[in-house]
Amino acid sequence: MSARDAWFVASALAIVTFAAIPDGPRAQQTSAPSEASAAPQVQIDGDDIGGVVTSRFGPEAGVWVIAETRDLGTRFAKMAVTDERGRYVIPDLPKAKYRVWVRGYGLVDSPKVDAEPGKLLDMTAMVAPSLAAAAQYYPAAYWYSMVKIPDKSRFPGTGDKGNGIPPEFKAQDQWLNFIKTNGCGNCHQLGNYATRTMSEKLGHFDSSRDAWAYRLSVGPAGTDMVRFITQLMTPDGGHLAALADWTDRIKSGELPSRSPQRPVGIARNLVVTVRDWLDPKHYLHDLTVTDRRQPTVNANGLIYGSAELSTDKLPILDPVHNTKTTMQVPVRDPQNTPSSALANPVVNPSPYFGMEQTWNSKVNAHNPMMDQSGRIWYTAQSRSPRDIPAYCKKDSPLRSAQLYPLDVPHDGFFQNSRQVTVFDPKTKEFTFIDTCFGTHHLNFAEDANNTLWLSNNTGDQLAVVGWINTKLFWETGDAAKAQGWTALIVDTNGNGKRDEGYNEPGQPVDPSKDTRLPFGMYAIAYSPADKTIWGSNLTHPGYIIRLDPGPNPPDTALAEIYKLPLPGFGIRGMDVDRNGVAWLPLDSGHLASFDRRKCKGPLNGPGAEKGEKCPEGFTFYALPGPGFQGDPGAEENPYFVWVDQHNILGLGANVPIETGNQSDSLHALVGGQIVELRVPYPMGFFAKGIDGRIDDPNAGWKGRELWVTSGNRTPQHIEGIDAPAPGAPGATPETLSSPLVVEFQLRPDPLSH
Repeated sequence: MSARDAWFVASALAIVTFAAIPDGPRAQQTSAPSEASAAPQVQIDGDDIGGVVTSRFGPEAGVWVIAETRDLGTRFAKMAVTDERGRYVIPDLPKAKYRVWVRGYGLVDSPKVDAEPGKLLDMTAMVAPSLAAAAQYYPAAYWYSMVKIPDKSRFPGTGDKGNGIPPEFKAQDQWLNFIKTNGCGNCHQLGNYATRTMSEKLGHFDSSRDAWAYRLSVGPAGTDMVRFITQLMTPDGGHLAALADWTDRIKSGELPSRSPQRPVGIARNLVVTVRDWLDPKHYLHDLTVTDRRQPTVNANGLIYGSAELSTDKLPILDPVHNTKTTMQVPVRDPQNTPSSALANPVVNPSPYFGMEQTWNSKVNAHNPMMDQSGRIWYTAQSRSPRDIPAYCKKDSPLRSAQLYPLDVPHDGFFQNSRQVTVFDPKTKEFTFIDTCFGTHHLNFAEDANNTLWLSNNTGDQLAVVGWINTKLFWETGDAAKAQGWTALIVDTNGNGKRDEGYNEPGQPVDPSKDTRLPFGMYAIAYSPADKTIWGSNLTHPGYIIRLDPGPNPPDTALAEIYKLPLPGFGIRGMDVDRNGVAWLPLDSGHLASFDRRKCKGPLNGPGAEKGEKCPEGFTFYALPGPGFQGDPGAEENPYFVWVDQHNILGLGANVPIETGNQSDSLHALVGGQIVELRVPYPMGFFAKGIDGRIDDPNAGWKGRELWVTSGNRTPQHIEGIDAPAPGAPGATPETLSSPLVVEFQLRPDPLSH
């Protein structure tokens, strides 16, 4: 046998070996080659493409067939998964010319074939010639898990004169949280092609550590990245050295130790459609498509996005006609309202956009939400953070201001100094509501006033929860009269009610008084079960806060706080189901729930402000995927969870759906098991906002969709059209990716059309 023949045999044996491993790339393939001809004919309509996928091993189960076109008004790709016999149907394609190919774990992309809807198209899958070739299609988590993290034995940190770890890191989980969602992984995916390789456009450096130090300083996020990596420095180089070592090992040929599983079971029923909007220079944060409470509002209508720090031209997507536009959102006081560019200067040139100040927004729109009339409510800046309205201050007639005045001006650009801007698509008019409290996320209550509750993601003196009586506002136009806010007061004296004259954070505790929390809410959610408000706080290890407004919130609102117990840590977004159960995405590699009904003891009284009253209320569900060596959890940093209260996707009512930001996926908890809903193309899907809509209640799965924005702050890192390598950014400005809107639909079976 020649050396060449021996190499091919060895490669084939390696791939066959993977087929026997439960989580290997060819897992769940049960069809033998002889079954290909026995597979029943695939049925399609005039707007479908379908057929059978085979490789030299026979029918390929659990791989994706992708159809992409450039003929429409957006980047458009639709994909479906093959069934156990290798059959597929990509349904309901707009009329266009498509390029179709096969992608799957254990494979390399097949040649792209020209096709049009209404045609049967059998495809030949290309078995990966090596493990290195197969690994190029693995999600980022499989690569980033190769980073070497400090061992648990090195914590707590004792500083430069001790073990080298900074003393503010008390445990390994705190370090992990910092290199995941609440640090490096907050804004972009780590481990994708763009981050695990070093662009030649960065220049020449004497060492990989020098290259990484420079890389972290480029573009508008450079200031923040340098600030984060500085906090992770140790005498041996800390996380900067770990990143340099990581990319060096990858460059020398080291591969992930695990491979991803192909879609199985219900995940094979998924249809994913990808469109883009905006442009490669400006990132997206959230989106809204309907009223959360009435998901038939705005059926088949436009989708509205928010662009946070990047631009005032907010994106609009028409999913029916597949066109994208932008809308210039104004501020009330354009002369004095500061731009995000002030806080995000470009110090060193980006390899993509040079010294261009790509982030330059006065609006700073963070989160949109649609109301019952189809109006879009944005948490957005409209004035200078120095210009505090008189009704926010101590002598105001507003009860909220009398009890807790908000008079803290800020110079320059302050990230969370947002108010509320409303856009009415019917009249094309904008309305500004000047709130005393900063705004971040927002959710409507199910009440007669259509109360809008808002978090502010700010702590200490500004840790409040605000609300707007939207019914009253539209009746009167009076922003002051319609709003209110409250400090977060815990019933630590145990008398069952809120008392003024409470303990302040950090001061000696008087057990006869209630206590104010210094923790503001990041996420905010409304519980239909008991009309309470829930939120998350990012302070390690993470907290959730429950607010019972009572009959007169400025005077009666009482808070409860619950700290995440191990093994959980690291929270950002959260949501509540219709039974009042809170759902939490965690850096520890879990989806967690908190059910207050499970609490055994009193939840008020002394010590209630510490958050340790109900550890029994938490339940943890492990996420799939690899972990760092020495860490039992998955290397996943989920940003957000959205509860499908109305069974829009079809997995069941109250199913929590978590963003798999390191795995190009969503994670749904169904019957106690995690179902992974993956986006295979383009690689680099980094979910932020999720919304679900019912366009037609009588159309079955075709009338229902989840809509998810890919909120990577570096959209140019997403796999480009005609990428020069699997998962790589586009090679030219024309082929760089823009932010994505991803549509998820779930069929009864993989061949439904």
